[in-house]
Amino acid sequence: MKLRSLERAVLSNGLPLYVGVTPESASFEISMQIDTGSRDETPETNGVSHFLEHMMFRGSRSYPDSIRLARLMEAFGGESNAMTSVESTAYWLRGATRRVEPAVDAFAEFFLRPNFADLETERSIILQEMQSDYNEDGDCVDTESLAMEGLFGTHPLGLPIIGKEDVVKRLGLADLEAKRARFYTPRHCAVSVISSLPVEKVAPLVERAFGFPWEHASSVSPKDVATARQLIASPSEYWSTPGSRKRRHVLKLQNNSDSQYAVKLMFPASGGLTREVIAETFLQRILDDGISSRLPAEIRERQGLVYDISCDATAFADVGVFSVDATVSKDSIDKLLVRLFEEMNRVVQEAPSEEEMERVRFRYLFDLETLAEAHGRLVSREVWNGFLGSSLSVDEELAIVRELTAQEILDTARRVVGALKRTFVLIGPRARKKRDDVEKFLERLG
Repeated sequence: MKLRSLERAVLSNGLPLYVGVTPESASFEISMQIDTGSRDETPETNGVSHFLEHMMFRGSRSYPDSIRLARLMEAFGGESNAMTSVESTAYWLRGATRRVEPAVDAFAEFFLRPNFADLETERSIILQEMQSDYNEDGDCVDTESLAMEGLFGTHPLGLPIIGKEDVVKRLGLADLEAKRARFYTPRHCAVSVISSLPVEKVAPLVERAFGFPWEHASSVSPKDVATARQLIASPSEYWSTPGSRKRRHVLKLQNNSDSQYAVKLMFPASGGLTREVIAETFLQRILDDGISSRLPAEIRERQGLVYDISCDATAFADVGVFSVDATVSKDSIDKLLVRLFEEMNRVVQEAPSEEEMERVRFRYLFDLETLAEAHGRLVSREVWNGFLGSSLSVDEELAIVRELTAQEILDTARRVVGALKRTFVLIGPRARKKRDDVEKFLERLG
């Protein structure tokens, strides 16, 4: 169902409100996005953002346990859920449009009046969730966490979103309340409502439910909070420049009793929503945007070396990451390294063909042109723009995508793949025995 309009307003307490109108839709979605995640933690509080997200569902003042609160939220016909990431946390409630008015009040009860019941029960659940990231020897086998740690080291970007086990075991109510007081404030949040109701009807509902001063909010000044995030102070550590020092490779080789290897190659990339990020996204699509794109076509379809291979580009506020992931059998790992080197070397040696540029351009443009039909993605984009203080519109991104040239994509590939610092993660049987092979791969690359 296409979004007819998306309007932004500001409530009396400064909370941004986004109202999307889908006149014929039978469903609604209410969401609250917060400009905070694991990046705003320290080694001593690592995991508190994710822990707080879990605890928000344990009950509220009027619905004092998780089951009663869930019954309230589920009565609207859809689901309620949440997600914590590196720089943001999001909560949402979906249901039938005819019940959107009481749903706004229910969502406010959930978000503004949690009671943090059953903390030890939820801690146990999180510790069990964490076990999927570790093997029977207690070693981390999550490629994303290992790669981010390898690339960013002791910087908060290198901390795992779920946290470290020893820290999660000692986090207490005071830590959760401090996190919520500092970041769950109108200035760091944005609420959205997508339904068939017009903005004139939705705005007063949300103002009544959320538009007053929040009693839990910290007295810390907005300036103090805004400058608390540790930015990447030395980009020269990551990108190659004239006179820059020798490349530094970080290897994360973890033995694991499995019949397959998990591979992840990660490079630093650009941040924000800029032309550089758009070019990196275009490059990512050159490598992986359907079965006919380079990595799936060459390594999976033609060579049959892997079950799965993918490429992703993720932008944070001031930096990003560009990564390649694959799962490969122990019999094919050596062949994969050879073929992966050939494909990554090709991307920095040859500009994309005209046919390849136009195929990727058309798919990228189609994705942007249909954003109005992907309500959640469009709202998230606008909210993130607001958090960044950016004003790049969808139309402006469309114009940049139309302008990008093969030479610009080649230059982008050389900058990304030729970065000073790269991380290679390999998890599987006898992974540490592959050190020489991996080091040779990285030395030859870019």
